[in-house]
Amino acid sequence: MNSTANYAKSTTKPNAFKQIIASLLPGIFLIGYNVGTGSITSMSKSGAIFGLDLLWALLLSCLITYYLMSLASRFTMVTGMTLLEGFRQHISKPFALITLLILATIIVSALMGVLGIVADVLNVWTTTWLEGGLSTSWCALIVATTVYALAFSGDTHTFEKILAILVATMALAFITTMLIDLPPFAEIAQGLIPKLPEQAAGSDNNSFVVMAGMVGTTVSVYVLVIRTGLVKELGWTMKDAAIERRDAGVSASLMFIVSAAVMITAASTLHEQGLQLNRIAEMIPMLEPLFGELALSIFVIGVIAAGVSSHLPNLLVIPWIIDDYQGIPRNVKTCRNRILLLILSLSSLLGVIFGVKPIFLMLMSQACIAMVLPVVLGGLVYLTSRETIMASDKNSRKDYVIVTVILAFALYMSSLAVLGLIEDLSKL
Repeated sequence: MNSTANYAKSTTKPNAFKQIIASLLPGIFLIGYNVGTGSITSMSKSGAIFGLDLLWALLLSCLITYYLMSLASRFTMVTGMTLLEGFRQHISKPFALITLLILATIIVSALMGVLGIVADVLNVWTTTWLEGGLSTSWCALIVATTVYALAFSGDTHTFEKILAILVATMALAFITTMLIDLPPFAEIAQGLIPKLPEQAAGSDNNSFVVMAGMVGTTVSVYVLVIRTGLVKELGWTMKDAAIERRDAGVSASLMFIVSAAVMITAASTLHEQGLQLNRIAEMIPMLEPLFGELALSIFVIGVIAAGVSSHLPNLLVIPWIIDDYQGIPRNVKTCRNRILLLILSLSSLLGVIFGVKPIFLMLMSQACIAMVLPVVLGGLVYLTSRETIMASDKNSRKDYVIVTVILAFALYMSSLAVLGLIEDLSKL
């Protein structure tokens, strides 16, 4: 009897552990998607230009992300529909289609920005062992071809595990570097006090675009869209609400920790050296306190991992949201989606071909995400407020207060993004 009890004990523990890990996978996946090249770029740029002045905006953005992930998940857990399905069925087809087209347009610019950053890093790295190094065009073509092959096969599970390890290594490097050269806690606390930073001279992007881009990459509408798809695939219902909240909490908390580490590291290194981070090579000094001469190689590994881990899902987002709009299961192996992936892969090369600065382009696309946030948020609030859709799980008075504050913040960030984009585009 004891042996039976021991056997049961030994078998239930691993199962329980596996269930916990499985329940956290959606949040872990979103961390890998959200904390990629775009996040590292925007947090580094913010820390380089403004020090810790925007740490408060990062914290607020992560809190908002936690709430919105749970709100979007609640809609899917009640209805079994993704966000775009809900827009199409319960608001209007034109609204859903316009939302899809806007998201797709922003993703194309993000693809060019991510690929440009990775290509620039590879170009700098190859000069250390090859005279002149590989051109950015060849580096971009190699990366784009590799990612397309992975997306074409549809078998990305092993690849995602490898990327998770590499991205975790990069995150650990930033966190460790932050702890080695940690600013005084009083200075960090000052960064948590809301304030608008002054315009920084010498930056390709003005302060409004940097601020809106930082918020856009954290409170990302793509996270909400992907989140509802993951919840639907897992088959979560309102019985799984506690698991969903825990998962969202883990995801948002780790987003803040990793992003804050990048910002603090940039503030302690680039900001102190007066670097504005207009070129990707300026990011290398961020890891020198920890790795010294190995900084470049470690940085390359991390940025490539973060870049590919964000480039791959960025490539898949458009086929996914088209499938969501049509209300069919996500499947990148269809002929239509594979052709679409090829077109997107070729489009991602345009930024490198025409010599557009990747950091400038990346922050522009992230600012555009902040611009579209109020539209998607408005649609989500409408869906979750209707009793005919949500029944007893519709928004409460507390929800209305929270979403009103979030919507006001989103509209404010959107207005800053518009003003900043107009100013930046006028300089081109």
